[in-house]
Order: sequence, then structure tokens, then C-alpha cells
Amino acid sequence: MPARHRWKPGTRGQPGMSEAMSGVPPASSSPARILVVDDEPRNILLLRDLLESRGYTVWTAADGEQGLALARERSPDVVLLDVMMPRLSGFDVCRRLKTDQSTAMIPVLLVTSLNAREDRLAGIGAGANDFITKPIDTGDLLLRVRNAVTTKRLHDEVTSQFRKLQELEAARDTLTHMVVHDLRSPLTGLQGYLDLLTVAVAGGSNDEVLEFAREAHAIAAHLKEMISQVLDVSRLESGEMPLSREDTDLVELLPGAVASLGPPPDGIEIVYETPEPPFVVACDRDVVMRVVANLVGNAFKFAPSAGEVRIGLEGSNGVVRVTVTDNGPGVEPEYRKVIFEKFGQAPLGRAGKARSSGLGLTFCKLAVEAHGGKIGVDSSNGGGARFWIELPRNGTQPSLAGNLDRDGIGVPGHNAVR
Repeated sequence: MPARHRWKPGTRGQPGMSEAMSGVPPASSSPARILVVDDEPRNILLLRDLLESRGYTVWTAADGEQGLALARERSPDVVLLDVMMPRLSGFDVCRRLKTDQSTAMIPVLLVTSLNAREDRLAGIGAGANDFITKPIDTGDLLLRVRNAVTTKRLHDEVTSQFRKLQELEAARDTLTHMVVHDLRSPLTGLQGYLDLLTVAVAGGSNDEVLEFAREAHAIAAHLKEMISQVLDVSRLESGEMPLSREDTDLVELLPGAVASLGPPPDGIEIVYETPEPPFVVACDRDVVMRVVANLVGNAFKFAPSAGEVRIGLEGSNGVVRVTVTDNGPGVEPEYRKVIFEKFGQAPLGRAGKARSSGLGLTFCKLAVEAHGGKIGVDSSNGGGARFWIELPRNGTQPSLAGNLDRDGIGVPGHNAVR
């Protein structure tokens, strides 16, 4: 067995003696994490002092088993590993680190006095990334550690970007599947009504022609809205959808947004809880109207038969809040952020279908945030879902803080519409 050599302090080994490398910084502004594995306390102390003085975070282990455990637990950026240790040598530790998927990509620098060709080949065979020869030169050590940290962080960045690309690819595939699926049904319906329209024209029935033409027109409008949502979400995400802000009376806007949906489903009552007009906010009128229409249309889908949808408007502390409340199955707390993501979905509720955002709620989220506002959903007093948006308001408008009940629901007025 080769003679064992310790790192003894001297002109080459003492921290700070290499003036050319005295200012070598870590590879990143955030502290890199270094694990030092050595059974000699003096070596550990000197390495720790040297590396910590350069801004690194240093963990230490007194033997191979402890080093393996710390590497798996804390995932350091670099491991400085002594070769000549009892029970478990540095070669064995390195080999185990490189065969474990959780630690395989951590750079391992073998710190050794062994410089024979067969020893270096043994280290390479064990998976070592680099060698630091004893007695240690401070400048050499710091350079090799810095390069190893840079390599590790570049790998982490590439891995992170690869995962993001995988997520984007999955989202693209989901988008493609959903668009194809969602377009197929209305296109089939449109084709059916056009066939009926052809038959009705041939038979000379004007009433049927008018009815079928209206149905075909409604389906075409629905298809146009679906395509617009795909395009608008893409434009909002890339910041390419400019907002045309103008003073808008939200008291007047809310009924207009609801009317754009057509008649409410049979048995659904619409209740407005709004202040006396005007209630002016600087916003893009068309975009905010589409947001409100999306939220109300979503409430229509989940309100039970003979249910109600409540539309509220309130303002305080420089913010205006629009609420859309249904008395359907509600949304569980753990899903209240998911449903605003692309194709986010909550589990099946009593309404017999999943709360699914498709792109409607994603559009709402992006559009509200483009105005500098917020969007969310919580439980209503009746146990259903209460969707809300908050927009920065015109500072000249009066506050409704005095008209808010203890749950924050404005009740300045009630108007029921069937």
C-alpha cells in the first residue's frame, strides 16, 4: 500500500499564499455548496476556512459513509473527496456517487497524493471529474472548484430548460388535442344545420330556413370565439395584445356582458348587486366585457336548475372588485389556482362535469393581470363558487368600503332578472 500523505501547511498549501488566485469568486452570485470528505480534521479545517473565505457554503464529512449520506441529502454542487480513508476509500465513495442517479451529476474532485498513472486511471474508472494533488496549491484548488461549480450549474440549467421544454411540448400536445376535439363537435353541428338548411330551402319552408340559419350562425359564432381565445391567450402571454384603456362605467358594462351570452339557461336567476351608476374605471372595455362574460358563462354551467348567479360590484382602497357567484358544487381549495392554468381542471362535482378552464379562465387571468389586477375564486356563503377580479380603479371614484358586509360582499343594491 502506498505511503499516506497529509496536507501540511506551508507556502503552497496555506490559504491566501497564491496572490494570483486570492480573489477567485464562486461561479455564481448565490453561494455554491461544497462537500468536503476527509478523515483528517486538520485537512477539513484548512479546506473549510479557504473555501468559506471565498464565499462558498461548506459541509464536511469525516468518512466515506457520512459523505455519501450528506451528498444524497443535500445535493452539493461539488464534492472534494480524499482518496486514502479507512473502511471506504475515496475511489469507492466516488463509484457509489456516480452510480446513484440522485448524485451522479455532482462533480467529484479527488484530493490525493497518489500520482501514479494506474492511480489516476483508477480514479477515472470510478467516475472522478478531476484531481487535486497534495500538497495542495491554493490557486489550483480554487480554479478547479470554480470550474466544477460552473459545470454543475450549467448542467442544472440545461436540465431545468429541458424540463420546461418537455412541459411546453406536453402543453402543445394538449392544446392540439383539445382544439381538435372542441372544434369537431360544433363543426359537426354546423354541417348538420347546413344540410337541414339545404333541405328546408328545397322544400320552401321559410320558418325552418330561418331557424336553421340562426342555429348555424350561433355555432359559427361559438367557433369564432374558441379560435379567438387561442389567439388571444398566445398574444397576452407574449405581451403582443395592446389594451385600449378608456373610462368605462362598470355598472353599465355588467348587464351588457351578460346579454352577450344570450338568454340565461332555463330556471337560472341573475341577481345584480351593484352601486348606483356611474362607477367608472379606466380599462379596455371589450377585454373586460369578455372576462365578465367568461365568468358568468362558467357560472351558468355549474349553477343548478332553479339556481342563481349573483353579479356584484364593489370598490375600496383604490381597487374595484367584480364578483360572479353561483350556488353550484364549488371548487375545492387545492384546485383554485389550477383551474386558471391552461386546461387546468377540478374534479367532478355535483353538476356532473369537471370545472375545466379550457382557455376561457386562462384568458381571464392573463387579461386581468395585463390590467395590473388579480383574479381568484373562493367559496360563497351559499356553498358554491365565487369568482372575482380586482382592477385598479380611478382614484376619483367614491369608496364603497362602508357598504361591504363582513364577508366583503358589496350589497348596495339588488336587482333580480330572470
